[in-house]
Amino acid sequence: MECVHGKTSQAYAWLEAAERLLLARDRIYNLVVEIETPGAVDDVSKAIEKKVDTFLRRNDCLPVNTVADTIFPATEYKAGGIEQVLRYPTDVYPHIKSLNANRWGTYALRLAERTCSDGKIIKPLELVIDKMRSQLSNKSPQRAVYELDLGLEPMELKLYEAEKDHNNPRGGQCLSHISLKIGPNRELYMTALYRYQYFLQKALGNYKGLARLQACIAREVGLSVGPLVCHATLALLEEGEGKGRWNRGDLERLVAECKQLSQSPVPA
Repeated sequence: MECVHGKTSQAYAWLEAAERLLLARDRIYNLVVEIETPGAVDDVSKAIEKKVDTFLRRNDCLPVNTVADTIFPATEYKAGGIEQVLRYPTDVYPHIKSLNANRWGTYALRLAERTCSDGKIIKPLELVIDKMRSQLSNKSPQRAVYELDLGLEPMELKLYEAEKDHNNPRGGQCLSHISLKIGPNRELYMTALYRYQYFLQKALGNYKGLARLQACIAREVGLSVGPLVCHATLALLEEGEGKGRWNRGDLERLVAECKQLSQSPVPA
């Protein structure tokens, strides 16, 4: 188990975790990454993200923002608020479902809409926001009852669906569960559990998408944003993927270049 604690932005957290994966020969069971201020960015973190994004694009992999959008459609939220996000199944997904990467669906689709075992259609993201708003109207709100499981049909945001996903040994759905908590100072804590995380291709985009989802929920219910924790039960700094067929040397160079950027002074 490895813990990356208290990093101040997505990019810095990604970089420290990537360094640890290199030291561990590219594979860590139970990698836990905490990002204290998930939405924070500065010129250095932007430069690190750009470096990773350039590498991914050069190797015919999904860009960071595209990965993030599979978790939370930020453009839709900016354009039309939560109502437009909830229209994702009809307004966005039909245009991208033919892509091979989306053959199982997207997390944004499962958060916006879910068909229960009895055939009833629910909107998990809307339900969890309504539940949290209701609790926050009380003098003593419950702090730990907001699971976006992706199990309980009425209350959780279910990302893992056994009937659909049990035959997916790798690929497909890897984010299994999102847990939300109200912190002691009325901040929103988020913890995401991954069964398997491709760290180079997906982790930075995962952090960005989760941070956007967290910020959306916090804004909708009137909370500040607290820490984001991402627990990958298996994290892999993968080799030999994409058009470029990169190797360990390429990974080492990318991480070293990002490390050099992280040591640059941040403009005042």
